[in-house]
Amino acid sequence: MANTGLPKEGNLHGNRATVVFERKRVAVNGASNSRSYSTGRTTSEKLNVIGKLEDLYLRSERFTNESVDRNLYKILTNVELLELAYNKLRSKPGQMTPGVKPETLDGISKEVLEDIVAKLKNESFQFSPGRRVQIPKPSGGTRPLTIAPPRDKLVQEAMRMILEAVFEPTFSKYSHGFRPGKGCHSALKAVRQDFQPTNWIIEGDISKCFDSIDHAKLMNIIEAKILDRKFTRLI
Repeated sequence: MANTGLPKEGNLHGNRATVVFERKRVAVNGASNSRSYSTGRTTSEKLNVIGKLEDLYLRSERFTNESVDRNLYKILTNVELLELAYNKLRSKPGQMTPGVKPETLDGISKEVLEDIVAKLKNESFQFSPGRRVQIPKPSGGTRPLTIAPPRDKLVQEAMRMILEAVFEPTFSKYSHGFRPGKGCHSALKAVRQDFQPTNWIIEGDISKCFDSIDHAKLMNIIEAKILDRKFTRLI
């Protein structure tokens, strides 16, 4: 189960690759440099939380149609998971853009992570309003983008890692969008291998797709798969 692409320094994942496959690479790159941030965690501790994600992935892969009854919220409140989320986010320059407040991810301390974990454990953590900006589109016009505060980004990324471990094994092999190891190139390769002889390919686009997704139906899907209600309440 290898990934494509190489991890960058301080970036504990491959190119569009899920963290759950990265045991060996984390063992090599786990002691990467951080700006003014250090938790003093050992590589074995980081591998411990990655192992939990990997086990979760393998379980979902084996029992694709069954609900997950594991305590996902406990995994979320692991400070090592937030550290992995921090290392992933800080590798992207765009993640250093401030939200409503001027605070950024740069310089997040061990105390900040421990404070987030404490609030998650007693369920007092609250997401803050994001800053809404308009981003120019190559085809003209703009699209809205919400920039979350740094602490929210860390929790959201940690939640994304868990959700990816649960749902990624259940997705269709024909789906190439926003998935680890997949993208435009894997889609083109599939077309070349599986769509011959084809003369025409018609592209469709759902206007304002993400703006119009029914959140109630989406949560019904999530709650049918994930039985941990503390985790789904946070979503």
